[in-house]
Amino acid sequence: MVECWLPYGRTEVHLSIPLRDLLGVAEPDLGQPAPNPHEVIREALLNPRGASPLGDLVKPGVSIAVAIDGIITPYLAAAAASSIVKELSLAGASKDDVVIVVGNGCREQSAPELLEALRGDKTLKGVRVAEHTRGSVNLVNLGATSRKTEVEIDGHFAGADVRIVVGEVVLDAFAGFRGAPSTVLPALSGMRTIEMNRRHAFEKNAAPGVIEGNPVLADVLESARLAGVDLAVNLVENPQGRLLGAYAGGLDEAWRQAVSELGDSFRVKAEANADIVVVSAGGIKFDFDLYHGVWALQGASRIAKKGATIILLAECSEGLGADGLTKLSHIDRLSELRRRFMLGGEAVHLIKATLRRNEVVLVSALPTYLAEPLGFSIARTANDALKSVVKRRRGRRTVVVTHGCSTLPFVA
Repeated sequence: MVECWLPYGRTEVHLSIPLRDLLGVAEPDLGQPAPNPHEVIREALLNPRGASPLGDLVKPGVSIAVAIDGIITPYLAAAAASSIVKELSLAGASKDDVVIVVGNGCREQSAPELLEALRGDKTLKGVRVAEHTRGSVNLVNLGATSRKTEVEIDGHFAGADVRIVVGEVVLDAFAGFRGAPSTVLPALSGMRTIEMNRRHAFEKNAAPGVIEGNPVLADVLESARLAGVDLAVNLVENPQGRLLGAYAGGLDEAWRQAVSELGDSFRVKAEANADIVVVSAGGIKFDFDLYHGVWALQGASRIAKKGATIILLAECSEGLGADGLTKLSHIDRLSELRRRFMLGGEAVHLIKATLRRNEVVLVSALPTYLAEPLGFSIARTANDALKSVVKRRRGRRTVVVTHGCSTLPFVA
């Protein structure tokens, strides 16, 4: 037996696979983590590319908003925020003039670990922390993009004199890659803005790892420019949440530099034509709800042969995450999903497209009545799911994908 441990929520789950059945494990390189994240972030802040240093932005009495994308690993979010506040203080800014805004986009709440990390940091004592969630009503309309997306963002951020964004550069199902621009859209945006942007998810080139011609990304970048960002900070993490690099500067310049440094590290080698693919969404960063965790199916379906079974591990402790996953679950036609679009419609399209080719067994804490209407088979543990699938299949060649939402398997 080969013993595998896969990310699941805030922990890991165990999976036993017979050696004769295992084709391989597709997992990302951990890279060379920075021994001192604070030093790496400070160095980036002191040498911004295409933007003024923090010291030049501080004037007496100016209000400063530091926006943090809620998906960032908590201790790194705190390291970035404290490094920024420290440099602002050295430049003469008062902590009373600074607010940290945690952006959660369409999520109903901030990760409690992230809030604890921010509020427990000594440098951040006395700095106000605000949350932006899907229910936030303190929104400011900045106008519309060329794709007619009405850009409404958090009022704490929009109303500040100096605006700083911190994001993580990681694979994104629609925009190619996340990063500091994504801290504006979707992280700080209202639901209407997010839905208008996500309507473009059905268009050509709206895909993970794709930058050129990506309509969702182009809309995100244009929206972020409307927000008048003064400094963008992009963090690159490995799958364990360790910092690999930090890149600060102008909104576009720093993000493109970080994506360039990320390179092809998100691509993981895998065997083709698997009978069974076991894929983890990647843990709590992605599987807090189904809407965010289900995108692990994109990569898994690439290496599963027709008629194969995909076992998706996604805890979904916060439920479905989007109304469209219930209200649109009965719709199969893409044209109808587009016509009736609401957030979650793009996930329904992915699920239906995958199910036309493969069976999907979902290992999750979701109630059966929420998951079954989407077409999933349900299992409560990874080993139960695998045993059940193996019993009824002749072909048992198995591939394991450890971080399905942040990697893309490829066949060499």
